[in-house]
Amino acid sequence: MTKKVAAKRSMVISVIFLLVISMIPTVLSQSLPEGKTEDCLLRSRERAPLRFRWNAREITIQFTEHITNNGNITKNVTTYLAQPQTLYKQEIHGPIVYSPTPDGFKTDRWGQVAAHYNHILAPNESVTISWELNATLYAVQYILFPWRVRGEIPQEIIDQYTVDDEFYKINDPYIQNITKEVIGKEQNLLRKAKKLHNYVINHLEYVLDDVWDDAPTVLKRGNGSCSEYCSAYIALCRAADIPARYKGGTICKKEAPYEDRVYHRIAEIYLPSYGWVPIDVTYDDYTKLFKYANFGSDNNNLFIFSVGGGSSEYLDWNYHHWHEISPSPENIDITKSATWLRWEKTKTIRVPFFS
Repeated sequence: MTKKVAAKRSMVISVIFLLVISMIPTVLSQSLPEGKTEDCLLRSRERAPLRFRWNAREITIQFTEHITNNGNITKNVTTYLAQPQTLYKQEIHGPIVYSPTPDGFKTDRWGQVAAHYNHILAPNESVTISWELNATLYAVQYILFPWRVRGEIPQEIIDQYTVDDEFYKINDPYIQNITKEVIGKEQNLLRKAKKLHNYVINHLEYVLDDVWDDAPTVLKRGNGSCSEYCSAYIALCRAADIPARYKGGTICKKEAPYEDRVYHRIAEIYLPSYGWVPIDVTYDDYTKLFKYANFGSDNNNLFIFSVGGGSSEYLDWNYHHWHEISPSPENIDITKSATWLRWEKTKTIRVPFFS
């Protein structure tokens, strides 16, 4: 079965499951004794799961970076590689194997760890650095209902993930006007997030190039890469007081072994009761399968390298690597690739895990 067919089947099963879940209150209201309906419905809503993960895959990934000094003067190169972590969608097994061993590890303001290397490269000298890991990767589905979005957002989340940054420009009049026009008087965070999601996929077309502009420029231009889709959506969400951030990594588009040189970034929004919810506006626009196929879902062929909210001291705006080169980056050639050595169904029977 091809990945495209498998993805469609997973999406259909998820939609059917959500429809079944959504029917429970109606069924209960018709079958419960008079006077007990409201109380039992409330309890059933409180006990309903918020998310589940399923369709596990056992994976092996190797990330490799090759750095070459093609100039005629010696260069000092400091390299930072994002260190993947165990998340709800991915469980890393055993230590990450680095080659060579990093000079150390640093943690940025978002809590993301990065391995760092210091190299002195003479003219025509090269260095190769890499890491390899084994993990279990899941498809994840959030069961989203507006009435479940209630409670306070922690102040530290507000302080970190509703503020402006270089590629967001949330105070730009263009961003502010879109937000006010799209949201109107809506107060529910989930409904607001969906309205902004719809605006982005209706006004952008996917274009992959080497340009990364800020959110107002991208929305005015009408096209962008996955990173630009992300920054545009995050900017609109933050302008609407919805905490938002991004996570990025590598995506396996064919059967392993597969080499990825494009990578992928998606957004996350914070909803009370749910926590951080994944939103892939790029795929919802690009695949045209179902408007909300990737709203509140994570695919089992996307492995996350890092999570961030904006500019990072060590990764800048990237999610895989960053370099500091002196006296200048001129004549330094850097190539990187993520190779999926394994992406296969787990041999252990895993039923959907609800939480």
